Amino acid sequence: MKIDLHVHSQYSKDALSKPESIIKEVQKKGLSGIAITDHNTVECWPKLLPLAKKAGVLVVKGEELKVKEHGKTIGELSALFMQEDIKSFELPEILDAAKRQDALLIIQHPFDLFRKRWKRMDYWNKFQGIEVFNSRCVLNSWNKKAMKFAREHEFSATAGSDAHVPQEIGNAFIEFEGESEEELRKAILKRKVVIAGKLSSPLIHVFSTIAKLHLIGPI
Repeated sequence: MKIDLHVHSQYSKDALSKPESIIKEVQKKGLSGIAITDHNTVECWPKLLPLAKKAGVLVVKGEELKVKEHGKTIGELSALFMQEDIKSFELPEILDAAKRQDALLIIQHPFDLFRKRWKRMDYWNKFQGIEVFNSRCVLNSWNKKAMKFAREHEFSATAGSDAHVPQEIGNAFIEFEGESEEELRKAILKRKVVIAGKLSSPLIHVFSTIAKLHLIGPI
């Protein structure tokens, strides 16, 4: 199965993808599924999940979380395989909430110099994996650095397009042997996934600006 583990919908303030468009693009690209990882919201879940079930598309419930310490942002995480929203921005509360629902915490775009990244590497052992390929990284060297780190430190690895518009979906994904969400979860933890992907055009970031400024509606 091929799963894009980092996808945003119109419910992220910097994204434009309608739930219907996400499902259509997943089918068009020949993917088996996605993880929906909107910024600090799970509002898309009730809209997307019925569409995915009808289409036979696997959707991992997730959320991309801004993490703060003493009021300052110290990095971003994706929580995957969630059951409910994580409302706190503080790391101890995030760790507790993830543990209660058996969610995996993944460090997103860890070495991207243009985005919020983890500077406190002493925290990394608290998480279950790192994203080693993100299609929205401007330089692939940042992805290569993440892959190298994951291999050296035996971290579980994930990959995702970080899609903010439908056309980006599937630019990066993981492949694994299995058919269910639980098999996917085990494959990630046991490092039994294959990473695949390509970089998106840097111009794609323009759509995030358009979304933030409300210049066009969801697509």
